[in-house]
Amino acid sequence: MGGITTSKYKIGRVIGVSGDRIDISLVDYPADGDQQLGVPEKMSINVNTDGGPKPLLIGQPGSFIKISIPNGELLSMITEIQMRETSISSAEVKEAEHYGYYPLGAPKRMISTIPIGTINHSGKFEQGTNILPTVNSDVFAVLPETIDKIYQEYAEGNFSIGNLSLIPDQRVKINIDSFLTRHAAILGQTGSGKSWTTASFLQKLSEFPKSTVILFDLHGEYKNAFGDDAEYIDAKELELPYWLMNCEELLGLMVDRSESAAPNQIAKFKELLQSAKEDVDENKKLELTKITIDTPVYFNFEGIINEFRRLDTERVPGSKGEKNGPLNGQFSRLLMRIDSRLNDKRYDLIFHPKKYNTSASMEDLFRKILGEESGNYKKIVIIDLSSIPFDVRNSIISLVMRCIFEFSYWYKRINGTTYPIAVVCDEAHIYLNDKDSTSEAARLSAERISKEGRKYGISIIIISQRPREVSATILSQCNTFMCLRITNPDDQSYVKNLLPDSTRGISSMFSTLRRGECILLGDSVMMPTRIIMDKPSPSPHSEDTSFYKEWNSKHTEIDVCTVLDAWRRQET
Repeated sequence: MGGITTSKYKIGRVIGVSGDRIDISLVDYPADGDQQLGVPEKMSINVNTDGGPKPLLIGQPGSFIKISIPNGELLSMITEIQMRETSISSAEVKEAEHYGYYPLGAPKRMISTIPIGTINHSGKFEQGTNILPTVNSDVFAVLPETIDKIYQEYAEGNFSIGNLSLIPDQRVKINIDSFLTRHAAILGQTGSGKSWTTASFLQKLSEFPKSTVILFDLHGEYKNAFGDDAEYIDAKELELPYWLMNCEELLGLMVDRSESAAPNQIAKFKELLQSAKEDVDENKKLELTKITIDTPVYFNFEGIINEFRRLDTERVPGSKGEKNGPLNGQFSRLLMRIDSRLNDKRYDLIFHPKKYNTSASMEDLFRKILGEESGNYKKIVIIDLSSIPFDVRNSIISLVMRCIFEFSYWYKRINGTTYPIAVVCDEAHIYLNDKDSTSEAARLSAERISKEGRKYGISIIIISQRPREVSATILSQCNTFMCLRITNPDDQSYVKNLLPDSTRGISSMFSTLRRGECILLGDSVMMPTRIIMDKPSPSPHSEDTSFYKEWNSKHTEIDVCTVLDAWRRQET
């Protein structure tokens, strides 16, 4: 590729530099009509190009300018524009008093920018800069061709997600490897277009012949958004058997560690679990060198419970007749918690599996979760959790994410290469909250992916309207942010602190974004970019209810009985 096209239309000069902020005073349009100097009052200029004059609007937040520096030009993004009254010197005041008039300060147009990168003398763009401009440095307009060239050089492919907001005909290309490998977050308040943006992005991922995406759908919005490319799994019909859980996950469901009997409960459970896994004939035929308490093989959970019951009521001979056994009464509370889980029909998909109840059935389960069922390959697997109670939901999410990590880890160990998987966490603040103890298991599984997933080809994409409530560990590992409209000052401040110092000034634009419009920044794009996302087709079922339309329609009798019956049955 050749060098980047530059323009020499001067629009201003630098009047202040402070680390991550550069202030610029715009030059007035000259009276002599110089066609390559100054900004008229209407803020629109015409830049001479080989194809003739090109109109540009100057001063829009999110647009770009160039500043002259010794080693080339510093590309900067505009974050703010304002009018300021210039100060009046004492000499001007005295002169005005002498001639009997009142001096007025002339208004000056000021823009504030943040530095993005350097265009060197050969026309090559590089992120960052080791030199900042000084006051009185010349400032120039930037042609759309310059921005297009920069995006093309960095994207390393033709993956585009939308158009530049300020140049509607200009496509935005991103580096999809950086977006996924280094994790990403889609953040924005309710109604800002998160579902719209997510569906659009995932539809583009499904265009790859071999993509694998697992989406946790908390509201049942995405069922019809991906057509034949998606495998839809209703979580209440998805069996994730107890024997897939590791020892700590099982203990988390049964043991209250604050109890005085907890150490005995934990020690005995580990002992019984080890024996239960080793005693299954099918497991013996697997010819495993070693079976541990965390080996994912089938075992009889009922046998462990029965042994706990025996020990809890055990009587042994004593000098004066029978006496309580050494562990008598130690497991009463444990058994109460276990019985509570076993009798709770919401947990049937974990404790009473009908389909996946042998070690051999593990292959079928993983093929389903990964969209790899023979003859029915899918690129996106949607796990609809809308009908699952929150406490069960956290267990499902935790188990799925841990199993995905373990599968990817061992896939790479065996094959020497990775099996790339993108995990998309919709409404992540609900189950990846570091302040909610009930979501601890799911959060820890996600944190492990965020910290170590890059090594094994697992990407995590966080989607949230409440970024303050998402695990700080997970968000700190995200290196690309798609920020939609955020008006809450606390959320704005939180997101601002997640961003690199050099781009924090861009957070002032979050509250002005339209639906489906975002500011993309991070490793996947060469510079912070204001984007209108492509409209998804088909769209997810996330539209707002029209009270005006519904309440203006003719009244009809509602079928209350059917609704209540479905509620009681927990099915449609």
